Amino acid sequence: MVELKRAAFVFLAIVLVALVFPASSWAMAAPEQVSLTVVEMASDRGVISAFSIPPSDDSSTNGDYRLLRYHWTTTAAYWVNTANPYGLDPSGVLDAVRASAETWDAETSFAVFSYSGTTTSSAGVRDGLNVVSFGSYKAGVIGVTFIWSTGNRVVETDTMLNTYYVWSLTGEPGKMDVQNIMTHEFGHWAGLADLYKDRDYWLTMYGYSNFGITYQRTLGLGDVLGLRAVYGP
Repeated sequence: MVELKRAAFVFLAIVLVALVFPASSWAMAAPEQVSLTVVEMASDRGVISAFSIPPSDDSSTNGDYRLLRYHWTTTAAYWVNTANPYGLDPSGVLDAVRASAETWDAETSFAVFSYSGTTTSSAGVRDGLNVVSFGSYKAGVIGVTFIWSTGNRVVETDTMLNTYYVWSLTGEPGKMDVQNIMTHEFGHWAGLADLYKDRDYWLTMYGYSNFGITYQRTLGLGDVLGLRAVYGP
């Protein structure tokens, strides 16, 4: 058994579910009522615990996946706000986010994502744009995804990368990797839920991450099976 440290960072525990807003409160809303779900990539109460990863674990043969109750039924056109306080090259930020989306699109014939351009809009506001941006959020949360849905259909999604943490484009120690985190986050946009069993450690949708990690940039078998369960091969 390989002893590893699980450092305290949890991808996306759903903390606020089904806040219903009348469609009339949004100029661009559909006639249906729209629910907002906020999913946080949060600190695990600061607890660091040791756990064992079975030596037989292999993301290429592990078929585990879980689905959310909603997903995009059309292509999710997304915009990227590359502004950041770290001096990260805007084109590098854009490349990392686009690579994250394309990692999923490469595994299905359905066009799940479509890059639409850069924006000055911020994530977390229902404005008709699906936005990825950096932004200030509470301590203990790496990033937060906002999902507006009606029934099982997503109508808008944003992801905010929390500037409380330092970010990197190259998997630097002590920094969160943009492509790593966004590949996981785009899995949620696509309709996949987190996994928390130790055997799922190497899958992109495993529900924990840490500084300097980049392995979640690459999809495992379960990630691909989950995607295709929603969108087909």
